[in-house]
Amino acid sequence: MRSLLMSGLMLALAGCGGAEVADNKTVPTPTPTPGPKLGGVELNKPVRASGAAPYWTLYIAPGTIAFADAADAPVTDFYPVSPTLKGDTARLDTQTPTGEPVTITLAAKACAAGKAQLPLTAEMRIGARTLRGCAANGTYDWAARKPSPAPDASGDNASAAAGNARR
Repeated sequence: MRSLLMSGLMLALAGCGGAEVADNKTVPTPTPTPGPKLGGVELNKPVRASGAAPYWTLYIAPGTIAFADAADAPVTDFYPVSPTLKGDTARLDTQTPTGEPVTITLAAKACAAGKAQLPLTAEMRIGARTLRGCAANGTYDWAARKPSPAPDASGDNASAAAGNARR
């Protein structure tokens, strides 16, 4: 009886698997989900906003919102939040480390920054103070206090052009 059971089990297992060979050469490539866009600016990539009167600069990236209100001022980190998109605006409601409310509004409206034309207008309210400027995709080197890398007019790092144009 025992040998009959073992024979049946071996036959059942022999039928599994067959001669099919898995094609291990094809690796599925995940298709990234496009992030939110506003005026052609990808909001899931670094965005730099700045203004000249008075001087201020703001850096927004996933997990980071950093602000400086003078060229040599220390950087203030705001609590990171995701933007809320509504029509042609994106809004970020956050706060300073001391709890002062901060509202950042980006609008899909072209903005002149020196000789550069940037795709977004930016407005930032910190408590009762309102700052206005322009924004686009771009990074900022806080240690060197300058936009990086060099901008191009296509919108990638175009906000850096604004910083360079004001110099």
